[in-house]
Amino acid sequence: MAKIVNSICFTTVLLVVLLISTEIPKSEATCKKFLGEAYVHPCKEKACKVACKEHYYDSCKGECERHGYEEHCHCYGHQD
Repeated sequence: MAKIVNSICFTTVLLVVLLISTEIPKSEATCKKFLGEAYVHPCKEKACKVACKEHYYDSCKGECERHGYEEHCHCYGHQD
């Protein structure tokens, strides 16, 4: 039983170190700064991301967000 627990703990620690070393949490967590809107009609996620890259050099993501009855393409960049 103790051998299984040690194996699970080691595997968990190894996965956490691997996740941190790839900086995945850092890159996703810092992409929250609102840059502005890009015109995409109808708003589709892929087209929104492409439009954000064209309009804002430091854009890291584009999301279609609904405001009332309209959907807008919002562009986000990295936090400073």
